[in-house]
Amino acid sequence: MSVPTPPALGGSRRRLAVDGVTRRSLLQLAARGVVGTGLVLSVAGCGLRLDLPAPEPPVPTRKQAPDEALLVSVIGDLSQIVAAEKALLSDPSAVRTAGTRSTLSTLLRLQREQVTVLTGRLTNDGVPLAAITARPTAGSGIRSVGELAARLDSLGDSDWAAVASATASARELLTSAYSLRLAGAALLGRAVAMPTAASPAREALITRTRPLVYAFEVVAAQSAGAQRSRAVATLDRVTSLEEEVAAGSTTVPTGWSLPFPVTTPAAASRLATHVFSAAIASLVDVAGPSPTAASLRDSARWSARVQSLAIDWSVPLTPFPGTNE
Repeated sequence: MSVPTPPALGGSRRRLAVDGVTRRSLLQLAARGVVGTGLVLSVAGCGLRLDLPAPEPPVPTRKQAPDEALLVSVIGDLSQIVAAEKALLSDPSAVRTAGTRSTLSTLLRLQREQVTVLTGRLTNDGVPLAAITARPTAGSGIRSVGELAARLDSLGDSDWAAVASATASARELLTSAYSLRLAGAALLGRAVAMPTAASPAREALITRTRPLVYAFEVVAAQSAGAQRSRAVATLDRVTSLEEEVAAGSTTVPTGWSLPFPVTTPAAASRLATHVFSAAIASLVDVAGPSPTAASLRDSARWSARVQSLAIDWSVPLTPFPGTNE
């Protein structure tokens, strides 16, 4: 009788061992709850394959909104300024006059509104609120009105370059917001001087400033008493502004006509309000359709000076002067 040949070592016996160990291991893992329902065992020859579920697709990265980084930065700076203004108003030793307190209260209200409007632009474009308010809002160590005025007037070349490179709508809005910031500095005693180097906007600014001088010559001539004293003081300041703006210019002054007859103190006061309102409304126009950083800086500083004078003639500060916001 022939004897069956025993199986070769390492053949079926090894496969059985592999299969047996693998099955035992999987049964033990399954009993412990380690092996999920999606795990499939497949034995092919001597090999073992474990098929796992496909990984979840990556979460798509959020696309940034237009001007997002710039607006978030401006909102952060504004929030710090607002915190500083609030802290100063709560410290009687820091604010010693009613006029200064009134100015600070107005700036606080208007710059809070700026924060709200700029934040709304971003959230409307799908930016999460958490991404906008991530920066701290401490007052940055501002302890006096003078320090606040210096902070308001701390805009540098990089700030204006960033605004110049923004989309048109953001550029106009931020130039306007910066002009109010500079007007606040002027009202708190800071000398907001025009830059020595003229920008491409300078001729347009001259064209807008010389009629102010002429108008206040008329206002002063047609006023009496306290109104005349106020008109003379304003005339002196708009004349100084005209000298700064026109420094080095060869443009020849021309004549200007009044928008209506001015023969009484009431008409003179109305003229003052009219010309200041028109000048403030021209901020976007004087900067030009494709302004440089220098043009934006010139226009905003000029507008700030005009705004700081206009409040004496029933033209209040607004959050975004010269725009429709």
